[in-house]
Parts: sequence; C-alpha cells; structure tokens
Amino acid sequence: MLDISRALRDEQVLRSLTGLTVKPFEELLWKFDTELHCRRLVAQPVRKGAMGGGRKHTLKDSAGMLFFILLYLRIYPTMAVAGFLFGVARSRICDWVHPYQPVWEAVLGKSCDLPKRPIRSMDEFLLAFPKVRRVVIDATERLRTRPKDPELRRMTYSGKKKRHTLKNTLVADPHRKKIRILAPTAAGSVHDKRDLTDTGIVPNIADSIPIEVDWGYKGLEKEFEGIIIPDKKTRKGDLTQAQKRRNRKKASSRVRVEHVIGLCKRYRCVSDVYRNRRKNFDDAIMLTCCGLTNYYQRTAKGA
Repeated sequence: MLDISRALRDEQVLRSLTGLTVKPFEELLWKFDTELHCRRLVAQPVRKGAMGGGRKHTLKDSAGMLFFILLYLRIYPTMAVAGFLFGVARSRICDWVHPYQPVWEAVLGKSCDLPKRPIRSMDEFLLAFPKVRRVVIDATERLRTRPKDPELRRMTYSGKKKRHTLKNTLVADPHRKKIRILAPTAAGSVHDKRDLTDTGIVPNIADSIPIEVDWGYKGLEKEFEGIIIPDKKTRKGDLTQAQKRRNRKKASSRVRVEHVIGLCKRYRCVSDVYRNRRKNFDDAIMLTCCGLTNYYQRTAKGA
C-alpha cells in the first residue's frame, strides 16, 4: 500500500500525486474532515456495536481519504491499478470514489472556488462577480470511450476531433485566470455556438461587460451587444494590416482562457479518455476540477 505519510512530507511528490502542495493540502484538510464528519452524522444509522468495533478502514483518517480522492482526480488510474496501490479490491475503489467526490466538491463550494452553473439573471451575475470587467467564453472537449448504443455514438461523435467526446462551455475571467461559469456537460456533436445559446449564459451577462469569443461563435455579434470576435477574411479579399493587428491583440487577450483550460486539464480525469459509467459523474468531476483550478489560482496569487 502507498505510504501516505511519506507523500505528505515531500512537497514535490505530493504535488505530482494530488496537484496540491503541503500547505494548501493541510489548509483544506480540516474543512474536508468537518464536511465528512457532518455527512456521517446525518447519514449514519443508530450504532449497535461498541465504539471501535468492526473492520478498520484502509484509509485510516481524513488525510488518507483526501489524499485518495485527489490522487484519483490527478492521476486517474483504473480501478484495478488504484486497488493495487491502496491494497484493496477494485470494487472498493469504486465505493470510495463516489462518496468522497461530493464531499470534496462541497468543500470547494464553501470556499467559493466552484464555478457557478448557468446563471438565471443579469443581477445574479453582477452580485456574484462585482469585480469582473471582461470575460472570455470558450468550449473544451474531452475524449470519452466509444458508446455501444448507436444513437449515443452519433450524439457524442465530434466532427472536429474525429472522436467521441464530451463538451463543456466555460466563462473565464482573463484578469484572474479563473473559471467563473461552467455550463452543463453536452455531447461532442453539439456546435459551440448552439451549446452556448442553449445554456442562456450570454443574455444574463451585464451589457457593460465585453465578451470575447473565437470564430466558433460567429454570428453571436449580430445577436448581442458587446461581443468581441476576430475579423474574418472574406471571399472578396484578405484582411488589412489594421485588421491583422486587431486580431493579434484580441488573440493575446483571449488566449488566457486556454491557459485556464490547460490548468484544469492537469487533472487526468478530464484530459484522459473518460471511462466512468455512473450517470452525471462526467459533469461532477469537471466541476470539481474547475474548482480545484480556481483554488490553485487563488492561493498561488493570494487573490
């Protein structure tokens, strides 16, 4: 079995395995322990045996449980490999992943690091993000296993990636490099603009806040005010030098959302081929990894 105490003493090893260094790990540990304890008090039935009786948990304490779920998100091992590392059956790993992931998600939610799900009004956006002056919208695709169902195969096949994928639309704050809003996970065949339109995010962002997008959202500038999109070459002629300069300036600002997505995909569970089968778990781990990215950005910059 893994020596968790050794990993907690080695900064580089802990960061490689969990994505967090020792200090942030210890800061979040007591929150994780509190949330775990509260959930056990609510869900635990009336005790019939003596205190301390029964089989001892393989993960001896909250530090081991937090270490496990972070390692699973960061490394994304198969159930068999994780079971070998922790000295348990692979079915036990599945029993650990699904209870501990919601606990960790709740901890990130209470620390205000989880991105908002699609907001319902402009007032809600201004109340949640009073300091945001500009946002960048982009979509990211994640590979998934090939479905057995023919209809699901058709829905998840992405003509852009030539693979079966899952898609998420993100609204990022380029100044702080944080994910502010995360749309629900959609099938890979859905076009970027259609996915954004279906979520209803743009009408609920204040008119005074510029929204930067790429060519995948062409036509959005005709529907809403404040859309900043690169100039596109027409059939009649090339772009002028002034238009090319503007495009380079827009690209240098818009690339920050790619940096945020890259930070999120340090977690292999959203960069490797997704292979879990539990319903809505694909959306849950994407939300959790976005929250971890926001936490990393906040603690790294002291924002």
